[in-house]
Amino acid sequence: MVDSKRKAMIFLTLAFILAVLTAWLIINQVSQAQETLGQTVKVAVAKTDIQAYTDISPDMIDWVDMPQSANLSTLIQDEKELEGHVSIVNLEKGDLFTANLVRSRIDIPADHRVVWLNPTENVILDQSVVEGDKVDIVASYKSGSGIVTKRILQNIPVVQSQDLKSGDDETKQALKVSLPVSQAELLIHMQNTAEQVRVLRLDQLPQEQKTDEAQQTENSGTQEQTTKQQPENQAKEPASKKEEPKDAKQSNDKNDKDENKDKKKDS
Repeated sequence: MVDSKRKAMIFLTLAFILAVLTAWLIINQVSQAQETLGQTVKVAVAKTDIQAYTDISPDMIDWVDMPQSANLSTLIQDEKELEGHVSIVNLEKGDLFTANLVRSRIDIPADHRVVWLNPTENVILDQSVVEGDKVDIVASYKSGSGIVTKRILQNIPVVQSQDLKSGDDETKQALKVSLPVSQAELLIHMQNTAEQVRVLRLDQLPQEQKTDEAQQTENSGTQEQTTKQQPENQAKEPASKKEEPKDAKQSNDKNDKDENKDKKKDS
């Protein structure tokens, strides 16, 4: 009888301890969830109806609070991300702005087309390129029984650059270039058939500016050399000044001797 009571007490004690631990865990999880839901971020939504390919202006944007726990990676959270952008679909009032619904505005001539230079096995960028740069396109392709490598396009303006993440989390740069229709056809053909397409960025620094910079460098070197020579000259000047009194003394002694000789002759 005593053993059964003892076992019952032990069982009740363990049940009470487990109940307290369970209650503490539940309360802790609830408080964490409330804290997370209490933190919000502002995201952009359409303040009015927006037609496709319409420039997005600040008066078309409104900001609403969303829980931080929501998936916000594709939502617009900064007004600068919408500057100079257009909507590519029709948006109704209250629709969220997402990165795939807007794109930057590109001003291109009427006879030009924008070609996407995405990084592939045969398309290689030798240097980082940004919007506004100019590039040359060099292609290696089969011709007859061999492979020919030559520059097929030059001074091509880059209208947009974008970093893309591949499956292995490696970031690669993709470009959009503006070309006349005939050159656009050639570039697309080479992307699909060439052994390799290399994108080479041009050095757009004017030759005059390069010459000025070289001259400034040369002048600065000359000034440094002159500055080094000045202390040497200053060190030589005191030595010459010290020699002057000695020469003057010798000249005075010589004059005195001549005067004495003249006096003896007169006498």
